[in-house]
Amino acid sequence: MSKITTSSDTTCNWMSTGSSQPVFEKSIFRSHQLRATDLGINQVRETQPDWVLGVLMGCFILFAWAQVFYARRIRQVFRAPFSKRFINQLTRDGNLFRERISVVMGSIYILTFALFLYEFNEQIFGYSIHGITGVSLYWLITGVIIVSLAMKVILVRFLGAIFKTRETTNNYLLNLLIFALLAGPVFLVALVFIVYLKSALLLYLCLAGYVILLLFRFTRGFFIGMELRKFSYLFLFVYLCSLEILPLLVLVKVLLDHAQPAGA
Repeated sequence: MSKITTSSDTTCNWMSTGSSQPVFEKSIFRSHQLRATDLGINQVRETQPDWVLGVLMGCFILFAWAQVFYARRIRQVFRAPFSKRFINQLTRDGNLFRERISVVMGSIYILTFALFLYEFNEQIFGYSIHGITGVSLYWLITGVIIVSLAMKVILVRFLGAIFKTRETTNNYLLNLLIFALLAGPVFLVALVFIVYLKSALLLYLCLAGYVILLLFRFTRGFFIGMELRKFSYLFLFVYLCSLEILPLLVLVKVLLDHAQPAGA
């Protein structure tokens, strides 16, 4: 009995080593650093209206038809703004005002320009006119464009008859028509990205391009008017401003007076 010695309980030692403190390692996942800036509810449009796709497809079909049957004439129109020689060639080959290509390309310009204004309002301003939205607003914009263009043509021809400047008036109207036919395909290509990417930057870039095109058209119209020796350049400048800039300002003022922000 004297040789019996006591020993420590190994069960306690095994439990102490088995229940060691866990070791935490740095996780590869991180929490985002974004902070909410607007707690309001924003309505998200899940799908694009079908009529927008219909307008774009219709314009592409019209342009394809014009490209198949009037490819040479289209090339002449695209080159006309950059040289008087091309304008003379365009005039010698026919009366552009009475050709089918003018109707087709003019329709493309009106439809695409109206869609551009519609998208600009939808993505930037968000105005509505007495509850008129969607396709109804688009056709309203289209109608306003058609009426304003018709009134401009009538006014120019009326002033040309008064001042007996028939040839210069026809050249000025031809200048307007050429730039309208040129702007149509440009708007058509740009709208494909504007409509489906929903980028405000693309809208402003397209607007800047259109303003540059208007300034180019204004300059060409001024040089056309310089052919008239019986009028001063100041009178010509005021005349062009009255035709090009003043109607746009009046139209914008009228629309803003009758428009109201969305949700108001």
